[in-house]
Amino acid sequence: MTATPSSAIGTRRKAFSLGTVQALVRLVCSFASVKLTAVYLGPSGLALIAQFNNFVNLCQGIIVTGLETATMRLSAEYGADAERLRRLLATVGKVGLGLGLPTALGMSVASPWLASWLLKDSAYAWVFVLGSIGVLAAILNAVLLAVLTTRGEISRVVSSNILATICGLLVFAPAAMHWGVRGGLYASSCLYICALLVTLILLTRTSVLGWRDFVGRLDRGEARRIAGFYPMLVFHAVMAPLSLILIREHVTSQLSLESAGLWQACWRLSETYTMVVMMSVTTQFMARLGEVANHPDRLRAEVLRTLGASVGATAAMALCIFVLREWSVRLIFSRAFSPVTELMPMQLVGDVLKMAGWTLGFVLVATVRSRWYIAIELVVPLVFIVMARVLGASMGVSGVTMAYVAAGAAQCLMAFVALRDVIFIRRPAS
Repeated sequence: MTATPSSAIGTRRKAFSLGTVQALVRLVCSFASVKLTAVYLGPSGLALIAQFNNFVNLCQGIIVTGLETATMRLSAEYGADAERLRRLLATVGKVGLGLGLPTALGMSVASPWLASWLLKDSAYAWVFVLGSIGVLAAILNAVLLAVLTTRGEISRVVSSNILATICGLLVFAPAAMHWGVRGGLYASSCLYICALLVTLILLTRTSVLGWRDFVGRLDRGEARRIAGFYPMLVFHAVMAPLSLILIREHVTSQLSLESAGLWQACWRLSETYTMVVMMSVTTQFMARLGEVANHPDRLRAEVLRTLGASVGATAAMALCIFVLREWSVRLIFSRAFSPVTELMPMQLVGDVLKMAGWTLGFVLVATVRSRWYIAIELVVPLVFIVMARVLGASMGVSGVTMAYVAAGAAQCLMAFVALRDVIFIRRPAS
């Protein structure tokens, strides 16, 4: 049966409402997590937790981004073709295991070296062994949620994300409070497993997806189609967390672990408040881009309107945080993080530039400008890393925030050049 316009609108409104609730829960839990980390683990602990989480996200993101996108796009394309959907899911499952198991094994074998490099203590090797299990759990969870999304189970997907976020905080809080950094790392290893368990429990209450859907042989044709989604997505999955890992490692080795923690506190604050704008843009902008992508005038109007709204909202929040920065640091972190107030001005400028570039990145994807998208995803992190080393050597942690501004400016410049025909439409001479 074909959905009526009113039912489609109702579905979009429901999805938007659920997305808003999810964003609010993430925001509250994020603030609570930051506060707990700041009070019980201090700047050094915050830096170590961030290093570990970024590395796990890097490992699972390389695999998940392509699988997740391919599952949703191809499932929508195949529609009610049960045989093709069965072949797709069987192939997705085997590709996920085929990539995930070697990654997890390599992570476990290299755990002593990874612990010495990232956490500065080989005694934390066990954390990466647990993290390797978390990588497998994250891959499976992402695939399950992607399939549920394509089958209209939006409420279950959002419920899973909300419950996983809350459970993660409930696991992290007591572990960090009772066992310090060691407990925080242990809890971080278990968060991905907790998220998978939540999804599996919710799956017992629906008949739209079962393990039988993943049974079957690997289909080479489907595997090639899945592989086609990786080139553009893998750069973002790799470069974003890798740049943060390398910058944090550089600050730790050249200055101190505490200095890396202070910079991480500033970065985490940026992530938390910009998440509000990003969730709104993701929910509304992408859907509208698909509708106007082939109409230059409407596309330009939509891009400029959304760009103005996202940058304006980010600038307004950044200004409020700047004015209240001393109070904000005391509220969100602790007295040990008071030097963060000196880092915030340039960090907030970088946030505004980053939001402009990030919003335009959606347009690059919608208009299928893959080369420009890949170039930006590669060049901008490299600018960030190189400038952080150059400016950090002479200016300390403040130089890293200056490097962030430089990277944001590079992202904006490249995006504007790539979309010059969209933003600056040439009118024919009369």
